[in-house]
Amino acid sequence: MNVTIVGGGLTGLTAAYYLGHAKPEWNITLYEQAPRFGGKIQTQRVDDFVVELGPDSYLGRKTEMTDLVHDLGLGDTLVSNETGQAFVYDEGSIHPIPGGSIMGIPTEMMPFVKATLISWSGKLRAGLDYFKKPYELDENGDVSIGHFFQYHLGQEMMDKLIEPLLAGIYGGDIYKISLLSTFPHFIQVEQKYGNMVKGMMAAKMGHSKAGVSKAAKGAVAEGDVPRAGKGIMTDRQFESHEAKSTKAQADMASRKGTAAQSGMFRQLTGGLESVITAIVDAMPSNVHLYTGTLVSNIRYIEGMYAIDVVNSGNDACGCQSNSNSIKTDSINADNKGEASGSTTDSAIEILLDKAPAIADHVIIATPPATYTQWFKDDPGFDFLRSMEQSSCAIAIMAFDKSTFDGDLKGSGLLITRKTDTPLTACTILNQKWPQTTPDDKVVLRVFIGKPGNDVVEQYSDEELSELAVEEIQHIMRFSAKPEWVRINRLIHCMPQYNVGHRAGIKAVREHVAENYPNLHLIGTPFDGIGIPDGVKQAKELVQTLVNEK
Repeated sequence: MNVTIVGGGLTGLTAAYYLGHAKPEWNITLYEQAPRFGGKIQTQRVDDFVVELGPDSYLGRKTEMTDLVHDLGLGDTLVSNETGQAFVYDEGSIHPIPGGSIMGIPTEMMPFVKATLISWSGKLRAGLDYFKKPYELDENGDVSIGHFFQYHLGQEMMDKLIEPLLAGIYGGDIYKISLLSTFPHFIQVEQKYGNMVKGMMAAKMGHSKAGVSKAAKGAVAEGDVPRAGKGIMTDRQFESHEAKSTKAQADMASRKGTAAQSGMFRQLTGGLESVITAIVDAMPSNVHLYTGTLVSNIRYIEGMYAIDVVNSGNDACGCQSNSNSIKTDSINADNKGEASGSTTDSAIEILLDKAPAIADHVIIATPPATYTQWFKDDPGFDFLRSMEQSSCAIAIMAFDKSTFDGDLKGSGLLITRKTDTPLTACTILNQKWPQTTPDDKVVLRVFIGKPGNDVVEQYSDEELSELAVEEIQHIMRFSAKPEWVRINRLIHCMPQYNVGHRAGIKAVREHVAENYPNLHLIGTPFDGIGIPDGVKQAKELVQTLVNEK
């Protein structure tokens, strides 16, 4: 049996790894367009810093990723984030996110009453949700995140709390993003209890039937986010799962930057790319890996697939990811960043035969833009081809702690969309992930890019670096100059799960099942953009293939 996998991000590599072990008699080939594996996961070492240029963590309660980490023998390198107060910056002022809330929705009276972020009129309007009826959904049972919470909690709550918390995850327009495809548990809660406030209060009181666990509490951090109904464990299940790794937890608690089970998110001491390096190194011998190879066409002919592959010098799969080091006036040290080793080496094949590859099964694990290259005459894939993808840039900047004159509060802050800045969030990495940073340094991770703002596409790396530094200096009120800045721009990289997404994906899958036997579509366009979501899709697909007779 010949299997071709298109896409060498974590999802494609995971499918190859588990399928190769489960079916050692199968011949499996994976093609990656970029010169390196890992997709958006990209770790660099800068002196004694561990710098994540893509996602910086994953949600611990989605345990598929943690299971993979243990399978690869990296369990003793797992760390949890330090917990701390998160803040919101709104038009000149910094406010703590109100306590006693679930994803920004108030569940306790006093913390919400005392909150400085929301005005009294805004608090009163949010409280009126207690008397609201459920939102009238469309024919697919869907609604945008923005319209749903605007209806329930009012415009001010939307602008100052809900939008910064939820919209930043997808980097898109919250009034277009589908609630059913991203946070379906809110619809479930509303339908059960009649409105959001009653439902969230019931969840806070421990009513398990509300369908929301502690996994959904707290401020959203970049990299991943809870999505109930998509593999999130209950608190009791998660605690039981964690208890099975008592030795690893003990090791975690003894290392710098770990918080045992106190943090929601997980990292590895070697960075997320250490997982990519490990999975490539541990790939079964019946799996053949290629980088720098573009799958230019996929044709279904008489029960088999012909795959045209050409050499490629481009970046990964229609998603432009470019990272650069920008030196500042105050820099003195040599800042040569080194990737952590997921690029190809002499053991990995680079070039292909010119003849088309033939496969019994094809697994595609790439962003939606790649579907413009395949099945061009088949409108059944038009939904994928037309899927919006948002852009953003990440600026990581390091400062000397002794000269840093800002107020380092908590783990970071979110920035309201109405604030006059292209910045959307800032994480204080030395406080959230202290193992990544020398003790005498401060590292900020700044996010750039809002809907309707094109600075990420139009500015040079130097201009983005200057912009990020100037804006965060103004917001956090400090004048210290960074020792170095790393810029990574992600152009059209984040699929937008707009209203109707679930229905559109269902139609694509039905079309594929009817017309393309043994073609399997997984990855970010389908069932979640988070790291564990991709691992879960890959493992479920492998299990399906193994179970087939």
